[in-house]
Amino acid sequence: MRHTTAKEKVDIINSYLALTSMIAIAKHYQMSRQGVYQIIKAAGIDTRKTGGIEVSCYCCQKVIKKPRCQVRKAKHLFCNQDCYDAYLKAGNGAGPLIINRQGARIARKIIAQYFDIQPSHIPHHKDRNQLNNVPQNLMVFRCQGDHVRYHRGFEVEPLWDGSLLP
Repeated sequence: MRHTTAKEKVDIINSYLALTSMIAIAKHYQMSRQGVYQIIKAAGIDTRKTGGIEVSCYCCQKVIKKPRCQVRKAKHLFCNQDCYDAYLKAGNGAGPLIINRQGARIARKIIAQYFDIQPSHIPHHKDRNQLNNVPQNLMVFRCQGDHVRYHRGFEVEPLWDGSLLP
């Protein structure tokens, strides 16, 4: 078993409190996940998944408890579906929900003229208007997960971007 210095123990604890996963900490310090757990537990930090971390709802600022993994992964947290819907309706996230399957089908046909689009690829309308199928308004993402991450504000590289057409 590897000996950990006092400074490393403090760094491990600070990393955990900064929402770094135990697996990432263990990999960084070249030790087992159980070793990290023992250091954190010895410092008196609650590692139970049931407790959660107190955070504020992005919409109404109400204090809520969420599991550490959700806090680590999400850009915005909401206390309930109503707050999330209000966020979308205000145009902050994915924008107003326009449900028009025909727009997606037409977009796929237009994209196919320029790019070999596969069934798993997801077309995206930059202006969020599914009736605007001008190639410069279209992008293609690898999967629905990439598409959702893009809408949530994360940097995701599209497979194809119509605005780059000559």
